[in-house]
Amino acid sequence: MKKNKPSMLGLPLLLLMASSWAGDGATGIIQSIRNAPVIADGNVAGQPLDVLITLDGSLDPNSAGRSLMTGDTIRVVFPPEFDLGNIDPAYPLNNIPFPFPPPPASPLPERPCLPGNLQCTTAVILKGWPQNPLFPPILSTTLSVDLADNALVFTAARDITESPGIKQLHLILNGVTNPAPGNYRIRVEAETGPGGSLETGEALLRIIKRAAPSINPTSVFVKALSGQLEGGVACGPGTNPPNADNPVYQDTLVNSAAPFAWTFILWGRDGVPLDNVHIERVSRNYYRLVRDNPDARGPWWRRLRERVVGHIKIDAPPGARHQLIEQIDCPGSLPQAPVIAATPGIGPQPAGRLDLQFHAGDTPGVYTSKLWLVGGNVTTKVVTAD
Repeated sequence: MKKNKPSMLGLPLLLLMASSWAGDGATGIIQSIRNAPVIADGNVAGQPLDVLITLDGSLDPNSAGRSLMTGDTIRVVFPPEFDLGNIDPAYPLNNIPFPFPPPPASPLPERPCLPGNLQCTTAVILKGWPQNPLFPPILSTTLSVDLADNALVFTAARDITESPGIKQLHLILNGVTNPAPGNYRIRVEAETGPGGSLETGEALLRIIKRAAPSINPTSVFVKALSGQLEGGVACGPGTNPPNADNPVYQDTLVNSAAPFAWTFILWGRDGVPLDNVHIERVSRNYYRLVRDNPDARGPWWRRLRERVVGHIKIDAPPGARHQLIEQIDCPGSLPQAPVIAATPGIGPQPAGRLDLQFHAGDTPGVYTSKLWLVGGNVTTKVVTAD
């Protein structure tokens, strides 16, 4: 693992500022609606719509999510600018099939609806962390479009009651093109209340002109990095869903490493891969994300500013010492982002890759790490030490 050299520079004055931390007008059962973490431009005007709706409540798997009983529905209602009645026939509405992946003897259909080649308009329900949907998706929910209400409809194919419940909706609407930049109100109507009663919520989806910088957690490398695959600990390959190991919320012992490494995929502005990023430790609970810029010119402080692409801040228990983040020496770039991969007309999208290992300090409690990019989004990881 790479060691991090401390810096003499203090925290920047605007440490806690990140553009995507602003509220999005969320009400009711919606906490947020954002560009999906598997793609750089799911909320960019003129591109296919690919977004993640997070419902209210904690994503902690120890916190109960929602249930949906057989025949009940979750409806995502769109404004008319997103015309679900005019889905591109190259990407028709489909459920991700089962078995998945298909048996070796079964050839892929002409337009497969499979992760890595999603030539369809589809959606899945997540349990609260990346690449771990209700699985198999088609045996849990089926998809349809209500043309009268311009709504995408999940209908429960069975009673969905298992822990941790329904936490997020990933809408991979490859056949729907994003409208002009602006804020668009999305509504969720879910029969997930007591006895199947209706719960609702709304949020503003911000469609932007160009892709913003983004750092995104992925679970597809967890098994390889934790030595669960043949050959021992390795940087790859990635695995297809479901990825049941949760790298977002973890438990460990004091003065010990979290069981699962963190892997992030990164893009800069306009979806350019933010590759070869490394971390520099500034203080006990603060790191910079740095990318060397050989073209930088001018005084040292200007060159530093151009090199710093993001930040990490650890919120540790009072008095905690020895907490540490180390970088794992894996490739700093990916030829194509995992999951979406080589979908014609959609991907592949090259991406940067950053692998980190968190070590808890000497004090029991919750260690929360926030990572964000300059001008981009924020992502949060939680490790509880006993």
